[in-house]
Amino acid sequence: MTTSQVDQKRALNKLKHDLEPFRTAIVSAYGVLTWEKNYYPGVVFGSISIIYLVLWFMDLSVITMLSLLALLTTVLDYVFPTISRLLFSGVNWDGDHEAKFEEVCGQMHSIKANLGVWYEYLFKERKSTVFVIMISVVLLALAWIGAIVNNLLLMYIGTLLIAMWPGLQEKDVFKGITQKASKIINEKIQCGKRKLQ
Repeated sequence: MTTSQVDQKRALNKLKHDLEPFRTAIVSAYGVLTWEKNYYPGVVFGSISIIYLVLWFMDLSVITMLSLLALLTTVLDYVFPTISRLLFSGVNWDGDHEAKFEEVCGQMHSIKANLGVWYEYLFKERKSTVFVIMISVVLLALAWIGAIVNNLLLMYIGTLLIAMWPGLQEKDVFKGITQKASKIINEKIQCGKRKLQ
């Protein structure tokens, strides 16, 4: 093993150790986010919609919302290991659960490593002028969209997309859509070729 592989293995083991108190909740959330049951997409969509409906109704300022979110996170981080022992005490932790937990930890480690690589690329390396112009145009377009569209609506759409993404990938929804689209395009091309003949 090379030094970087040893470091990656060590970082993955540290992540697994840090997430150990939350492992039953992580495995359960993984099942919901990857749509193990047919009604899970509705549960995800409904719960996110209710949360954003309450936020919209309360009409909190950004500082208040961030403060309450930080307070909720702090309290859950302190209380959750104790509550999870009470809630999930009847769950028998077997090899299947452990494999799912390791898979989730591996995915989280991969995301963390990719974010580190992107951070290094975006903020540490010297960029070309074309890259800076492209990023500037994209960021200006996002700022323009943010000025026109309600920010809470944009956050709602973004949260839905992030929460639904694992299930969409797991069920190969995008693969089915691209196959149908390519089939329709191929039929149109064949029809156009026959008309030309």
